[in-house]
Formats: sequence, C-alpha cells, structure tokens
Amino acid sequence: MLLAKGNVHDGVSREMLYAAGAVTAAGSTLSFVRNRALLPRMLSAGLLLADGAHVRVACNDAGGRVLSTAEEYAAAGFGDAGSIEFFGCDTCDRDTHCYEPGTALANMRNGVCVCACGRGGYGEACVPVGAPALPPAVGTAPSVFVREGVTVQSVFVVPAGASEVTLRHVVLDGVSPVLYVPWMARDGVRIVVQNVSLQNGAVLYVMGGGALRDARAAGSDESGPVELSVCDVEALNGALVLTGTFPAGSVLTVTDSLLVAARSTPLLYLPGSQSSPYAPVLVLSGLRLVRSVLVVSGVALVTVMTGGRTVVVDGAVLELVGGGVALDAAVFGGDAALYASARVVASGGAVLRVSGSQVYAAHGLVFDSGVEANASAVVVNDNAGALTDGALLVLRGSASFVSGSWLSVRGNSISGRLLSVPSYPRRAELVQSTLTLHGNAGSGPVVMDGTVALGGAGRKFVVGCLTLNGQALRPMDYRSAGIIGEFRPVACSVCDADVHCFAAATRAMSGSCGCRCAEGGYGRDCLPVYLPHVDGCNRTPAKPLLSHTETLTETRSPTPTGTPSLSTEHYSLTQYSPKETLQITETVALSPTRTPTASVSSTLWWSDVACPTLSVTTTAAGGSLTLNDIRGGGSAVPTLLMVALPPPFRWARDPQLSTHLSFVPVSAAQPRGFGGPWGAMLRNAMWVRNATNPFTVLELAVPVHRGYFIGADETIVIRCDAVAVSGGCKGVLLGSFTIRSNTLPAAASALSAITGVVAGATAVAVVVTGGLGSILEMQALGVFARMPCASAQERASTVALPYFLSVFAALDPLWMVVGNALLAAVFGCVHYGVTAAFQRWRGVDAASAWAAMRFPSLTYVMAHAMHLGIFFGSVSALAMPDARVQHRVIGVVGVLYGVAFPAGVCYFIACHVGASFTKYWQFSRKPLHERLLYPVGYWHPVAQQRMYGGMLTNMRGSHVYWCVFQLSVLCVVCLIAAVDPPVGGCDVQYFCMAAVLLAGAGVVAFTNMMRSAFLTVMRTASFVLLAALCLVSAANHLAPSDGGARAYVATVLLLTTVLLANTVYGVVVWYAEDRHWQELREPRRGGLEALLRDDEESDEVTQKPHELTSSLYALGTTVASSYRPPAPPLQPMAGETCSDTLSLFDRVSSASCKIEDALV
Repeated sequence: MLLAKGNVHDGVSREMLYAAGAVTAAGSTLSFVRNRALLPRMLSAGLLLADGAHVRVACNDAGGRVLSTAEEYAAAGFGDAGSIEFFGCDTCDRDTHCYEPGTALANMRNGVCVCACGRGGYGEACVPVGAPALPPAVGTAPSVFVREGVTVQSVFVVPAGASEVTLRHVVLDGVSPVLYVPWMARDGVRIVVQNVSLQNGAVLYVMGGGALRDARAAGSDESGPVELSVCDVEALNGALVLTGTFPAGSVLTVTDSLLVAARSTPLLYLPGSQSSPYAPVLVLSGLRLVRSVLVVSGVALVTVMTGGRTVVVDGAVLELVGGGVALDAAVFGGDAALYASARVVASGGAVLRVSGSQVYAAHGLVFDSGVEANASAVVVNDNAGALTDGALLVLRGSASFVSGSWLSVRGNSISGRLLSVPSYPRRAELVQSTLTLHGNAGSGPVVMDGTVALGGAGRKFVVGCLTLNGQALRPMDYRSAGIIGEFRPVACSVCDADVHCFAAATRAMSGSCGCRCAEGGYGRDCLPVYLPHVDGCNRTPAKPLLSHTETLTETRSPTPTGTPSLSTEHYSLTQYSPKETLQITETVALSPTRTPTASVSSTLWWSDVACPTLSVTTTAAGGSLTLNDIRGGGSAVPTLLMVALPPPFRWARDPQLSTHLSFVPVSAAQPRGFGGPWGAMLRNAMWVRNATNPFTVLELAVPVHRGYFIGADETIVIRCDAVAVSGGCKGVLLGSFTIRSNTLPAAASALSAITGVVAGATAVAVVVTGGLGSILEMQALGVFARMPCASAQERASTVALPYFLSVFAALDPLWMVVGNALLAAVFGCVHYGVTAAFQRWRGVDAASAWAAMRFPSLTYVMAHAMHLGIFFGSVSALAMPDARVQHRVIGVVGVLYGVAFPAGVCYFIACHVGASFTKYWQFSRKPLHERLLYPVGYWHPVAQQRMYGGMLTNMRGSHVYWCVFQLSVLCVVCLIAAVDPPVGGCDVQYFCMAAVLLAGAGVVAFTNMMRSAFLTVMRTASFVLLAALCLVSAANHLAPSDGGARAYVATVLLLTTVLLANTVYGVVVWYAEDRHWQELREPRRGGLEALLRDDEESDEVTQKPHELTSSLYALGTTVASSYRPPAPPLQPMAGETCSDTLSLFDRVSSASCKIEDALV
C-alpha cells in the first residue's frame, strides 16, 4: 500500500508526487486521502496497474478546488478515470484510509475516518511496524519556535503551524516582528514574551484573525485558544500592538512591564491608524475578543511628549463578545491616559475594567466615539491620581447602556473631575441598566458634567458618598455639583447591591456587605467574565468554579464546552537563568467535537488565508505621483513605484513575477493619460525586486512621457494574482495609486489668491456703494468649481470662491440652502431693528431714518448675494443620487424661492419704490469719454436713492426691472451646472451653459439697460468671458492639453480684470455722486431755447412723477425732510456758454462754466 494522507504541497516547480519513470502496482493499493496541492496537477507519474491493483482517492484538493469526480482526478494526473475508485469526504472506507491487513474496522468519528487496529496493526493507519514513542528534543520540535538571548535587527518569520512561540531575553532593535496567530497551530497556541526590550522604534505585533484575513474565519470554532503572556518587557520608544480577532477561550496578559515613549513610533502594519503621531505604548487596534480576556496588570505606561496618548484604542471598533479587558494596578502618564478613537461595543456579558491604577495625565480615560454596552459592565473603580484637564472617565459621541448593563465609577480619588458624559442633544442613555457614582473624591467646580437619561423599567442612577474639594457633598448639593438627572441617593454607610454588584450575576448581599455571586459571576463585584489575577510571569490561574467571595450550596460545575481550552492543571515552571530553559508539560483538553486523530487539523491550509492589500508607495516628492512626475519634472533620477506585502506574506521565487501583476484604471478614461501611449509604456514596464527587501517589496521605474496630460486625477489599481505570493492565498491582491492633475501648479496657486482677493474687494465695494457693482460673476466661478465636471485645475484656481457663494459650501447642499436663507433673514431683521432704533433715538421721521440707515437697500444687497447659493444648493440637493426626504423638501422650497425672488423684486419696484429717473440735460453734447464713462442720468429724490440704491444704482429708468436680469441668467446657469451629467456628457453641459451666457450678453448689449455705456460693456464682457470659460472647459474635456489649461488661466485673469475695473469704476462714481449730489443733479439752466432743444433731444425723461410729497410704501410720511432744496443759481455773466451739469471730470478739475441769463 502507498498511502499519502494529509499532506500540503505548496511548491510550484514539481507536482506532489513525481516519478521520472513508470509506477507499477500489482496486487497493491495506491491511496490518496485529504491532500492539498497548490498546482492543479497533483501527480506526475505514469501509473501501470496490474491485476489486483487499485487507485483509491478521497477528499483531495488541487489548484484551490476540491476534486469531486473521477474525471477531475484523471485531469489531476491520477491516470485513467475508469481505474480510479473515488470516495467522498464523508465516506469512511477501510481500504482507502487504512492498511487493510492490520485493520479490524474503520468508522467515522467527528467527521474523521479512524482506523481501529487489529492484531499486528500499529499507528494511525494500522501499519505492520510500530514506531517507538520517543520524547521530542527540547526546542527542536517543528511546532516550537524559540528566540532567546539574541538581539534582533531584522524581521523574523514564525513557521506555519507553530503551537508555541517563545521570545526570552531578546532585544528588538528598530524592527517590527509580527506574531500572526491564524498561521499557527489550529488546536491552540501559546506565546511567551519574557524579558524582552523594545528600542529605537521597535513594535511587537500580535495579530489575531481578521488583521490580515476575514475576521469571521478567524473567529470560527475551528481555531483553538491563544495564551499570550507578556512579562518583564521594557520599551523605550517602542510599542506593543494587539489587533484582530482572537478565538474563544483565549487569555492575553501583559504584566510587570515598563513601556515608555518620548517620540512617535511608526505603526507600519496598521495602515489605517492615525495614532502613530501620539506615541502610544500600547495599541489595541480593531481588537475583538470572543469569550476571551485581556489583562494588563502591574504595568507602567508613560508617554513623554506633548499631546501623547499612552494607551490607544483605534480601528473600527473594540468589540467584546462575552469577553473582557482589564487594566489593573497600572500607572498611566501622558496627555491622555487612554484614548479610544474606536467605538467600544460590549455585549453578551462582557467587561471593561480599569481598577486600582494611578492616573497622572491631562485627560483620563477618553472614549471619543462612545460606548455601547448590552448586558455588560464598564467598571472604573479604586483609581487615584491627578488630572490637569478633563475627567477621569470621558464618554463622548453617544453612550448607551441597555439590558441590565452597569456603569460603575466607584472608590476613586482624583484631583479633577470624575465623570463626563455627552451633553444635550446627546446624552448617556440607560435602559434597564444602572449607573453608579459612589464613594468618589474629586476636585474642581463639579463632580461630573453632561446629561443622564433614564429609560425603561429597572433603570437606576445611584449617587452617594461623594467628596468635592475636600468637602463631603449632601444630596441637596448634587445638582450644583453637576449631577443632572433622576438619581437615587445612597449614603456611605448603606449596603446597597446597586453600588457594589453587577445585578445580573448577583444572588444576594452578605451580612458583611459582600456580593454573593450566582453562577457566571466572578470576583468582588460578581462581574460576568472571569478576569484572572496574574502572578508575575507565571501562567494565569484557572477559572474558579464559583465565586470565591461566599460559600454557596450549589454543586453545579460550569465546565466550559463547545471550544477547546488549554488545561492548566499539570505543568511546572522552574526559575531560569540566562542559560536555563522553560520546562512545560501540559494536557490539552479537547471538546467531544474534536479529536487529535485528524492529521490535518493542525496543518495550515493556505487558501483559507485571504489575500492581503498591497501597500503602494512612490519615491516622488510628497509621496504621491503628479502629472509633472510623469513628464519628467526636471529630475534625472527615475521615480519608482513600489508595492509591498504585509508580513508574514512573501513574494514567490518566480522569475516571471511581472506577468502576475497588471494595471486596471478605475477613473474616467483620459486619452492622453493611462488610455494613451504612457499607459502602454506602464503596462510593458518590468517589476523587479527591491534590493533592500527582495522578498516583500517589488519596484518599477515609472515611465516618462512628455505628452502625458490629464485634466482630472487618475486612479489606477494594481492587480496581482495569488500565485505571486509564496504559498498562495485566497482571492487576488489589490492596491491602488493616484496621479494628481497638478496642471500649472504655480499658476493655479496664484490664480486662487488673485480670485480670492478680487472677490473680497468686490464684496466690500458692493456693501459700501449700496449695490453699485456685482459679485455675481465671482459667485458664478464658485458654481463652476462646485460642478461635478470641474477639473482639478478649476478647483485649485478658485479655492475660495465657493465660500462667496455660501459660507457653508464645504457642507451638504442642504446647509447651503438653509444657511444662506437664515443669513439673509437674520440680516434683514437686524437691519430693520437697527433702523427702527435709530428713528426712535434721533427722533426723526421714518423716511430720514430709512435713508440714513440705507434700509432696505443693504437688505436687498444681502438677499441678492445669498440668492445664487440658495438656488444652486436647492438644485444640487434635488440632483443628489442619495437624496433623502429633507433634501427633496428643502430643494423644492429653495427652487420655488429662487423663482419667486426676482418676481418679488420687480413687484416691489413697481408698487413701493416711489423714485424717478431723470436724464442729464445736454448729455449728448458731452465729450465722448464722458458719455462713455459717466451715467446718463440720476435717480431722485436722494432719500429714495439711498433707501433703494441696490435696486436702482446700475439701471437707467425705463429698464429698472432689468436689475434682476443678471441674477436670472446665472440662476439658469446654476440649474444646468448642478445636474450630474451622464458619463462623457460634461462637454454638452458646458456648451449649454455657454449658450445661456452668450444669450444674456446679447440682451444686455442690445437693450443698453445700464446707466452708462461703460457698465453695459462691462456687463456684456463678463457674460462673454464666463461663456468663454465654459467653452474652454468643454474643450479641455474633449481634448485636454497644456494649451487648454493656459487658456483657462488667461480667461479667468481677463474676467477678474473686468470685474476689478467695474468695482473701481463703481466706487469712483459712487463717491462723486455722494459728495457732489447738488451740483450733479440740479443743472444750471441756460436759455429757453436750450431748454426746449434739450427736451427734444432727450429720449428719456421722468418715468414716474417727481413730487416731494410722494409717500413711502409702508409709511404715511413724506421724503421732503431728507431732500435738500437746490442751490441758488449763480449770477449770470455775458458771453459765456453753458453746460447743463458738471460732470465727474468737471468736479475733479474744479472748472466751472458760466452761463448767460436768458430768463427773466
């Protein structure tokens, strides 16, 4: 018989069974059972079967799949399908699994075929010769890994299947070794870390399942428990990291150690962690304990740096499922003693305890993402120390205790606050649970802060025996000490079960005020998890059958079942010297569902380990590739792209390793980017091994191509086949890198500063002049930057402009709508209130007060400036693919408001303004430059002009209703810009926007609606340049190039120049009209003929009756009090001709013109 059973073959050069010649079998059996091979072909041999020969197969795996038919076995090299006798994994065939002459019978036990030997049969397969039982050599067994008395400066790899790992008297110097539990023995692992020194940034990682593979697989019942003993460890600028999921029944202990950090320590194998800058010495990252415990006892944990966090809990969540974490008798020092950025979830009778420790820090135990406890206990008892800021226990985010949970803060003596729970609207919520705050001494203004909410029957907030600043508090003092909520006071001398015991595991209280524990309760407080007291470097004592606090009459013995546990009844620990070894004899107690006869049970199945994520880095400045790097960037040194495997994975010894790696773009295709010639060069580039780390790092020289151009960031995924990894893995390996489109980076930065300054100056000018000018064009650029189609260059060139659109631009579109609306409403109310107060204080009529306070002109300017943000945010909220009900409701309301506002302004002007527009006399006879630059007329009376300047200033009389035209055009542009176009539809979107803007420019130019030709030209130019900007962006989407990027920069600079000129012009005209209003608006009249001639030439006179007694729309007073009478005419002088008014330039030059007196 040839029996090949339970073998794993991970080689790629040969098959599992190889024979150069033929294999002949006559009257014999070739049996292959429960083997696994990496290659799809398991045998490479010519099988010649004579009479009486058999080929029997059962439960084999080749190439990652279980062979389930005779045909599949034939394809795997087992010969002719007709000669193969196939059996399933659940079939126990004696002739297949056992040597038939020595086997009495074979049957299934716990899923494994077991051979019962008869006379002359020995061993697992009942072979004819038995091997003598020899004791294994100490330290040489393949399942034992020992490092002792050495200094380690390079990463070591623990062999697969190891059941015991020992590091003793070892110095880890600047290295980060990983003890990866899922690759060790499946029926239980013991790890001893004793007298180890971590220095120069060394980090020791102990990884459970899920750190490198699926957590569900790691936490399955197939894995045995882990016993981790960390003792007498000294760390100076080093750290200990525990991460991943540990199997049920695991016990992790850290004792009698000193961990100190004075600078940050890189956490290389926690890529998502943000904790490295805070120099933690103990990191619990994504830790999940299922019916397992972690005990840290007698350890000094100190971080000596500003802002340091001594113990860090990060990752997604710290999950305790029927398990526990205890920090007992520890010393904490640092800015934060414990900082949990991960949410802490305790369920199924879990325990989180910090007791008997000393805390000297700025902040105590900070749970920044909240705590969620379900039928579990969070205990902070009997601690002492001093806090310079914060509280001993800080719960942020949300704190929820439900289903009989217990939060106990008891017996602490702290210089500082004791408890901080979330404040309104968040709060600490207790549902059928208990919060105990008893027997504590603190200092400061309050004992606690925050809000405690009680819900459901059985909820309790127990308070008592508190001391604040050395003074004992009475129940009547509790509320002033910050204890808010419905609490029950308990005096110091009262023996109360809610103060001392975990209710769910407590049977009764004893006469000595002790907790009598029910089954499943342990320790002084009857906690639901046994947290052992660690005796130095010895193993932890076994779990007691019942609580030791009282003698009970129950005789039940709650022996753990369902998961294997390491028995601690039989072993001896001898005192060691540097040359002595630890002698251990242990008994493994297995549950009835497991049996040691399954030879495959302790073998690592490679395909069960999920493929890790590739770490992708570059040697480019800043760590990420940019467009300039691909173009060469002026550097003679090639940029390298590197992919690294996390330990303990290694690259296979395959000379054709490059063929297994490929590039896949995930961002939109760009013809001159990865989709062009450079992409072909990258795909053809060769990966080579890194000279420093040849087994874990591959590198590739990034090709240089001058024609490479991308308008938007380009993300590329690196895909690697599992066969490229030594031993293989399950799935594929993926990593990604991004090439940033830093087109003209210096120009983009300068342009961003220029546009921000011009926008700010424009906004100030609009407020000062009462609306003479416009900030809408800058807001339109902000809209362009917020478009889904906006390129990286557009966003970088206009960084500040979205905030001129709305100060809430960085938030959800919902906030843009609500925020802008609230700003406009609040400003209007405050403006009206200030105006009313001014009227009462000065004792003037309403018209004078309104004119002095420029009401409602400034309110209109504010509403005008907020309008585009409201409209754009509303349309964006409606266009969101994941829009909720509130988005749709507020979006519809915002769109309706966007349509109603211009119409409302027009109605207001028609019914309530009461102002008139008069054209300047003999304006057509003015010099050309004055006619181009100076307004053609003026609005009067002055009181009305000041009240409504924002609506009137830019427009001539017959076109006053066109004051909302620019706003309406840009609203249509916003409507188009906010819609997310289909893939490849950005150019169409830009063309539509350009068409609307060009149409608006044509209307402005044709109607000549502005007060001066200069304003008409500027407004037309701004529309045309915005349209040009859209056309340039469309061209850049169709064919991105350097020329398009430069055209964009030039167009934006031209537009800012136009807006700046418009702003300066508006300020100058406003100053002249404000200071010289009498001379400018009351022309000195010439002869009657001139008067009649001017009347004929005037194409536009009064549009509304100019009467000083015209009433305000809301008040019964007149405007006469605010309107000063014209100056008396100057004495006539003969021989002089006249001009009807002094222009702006006449005022500046101080020239006056005399006129003849033709009127009597």
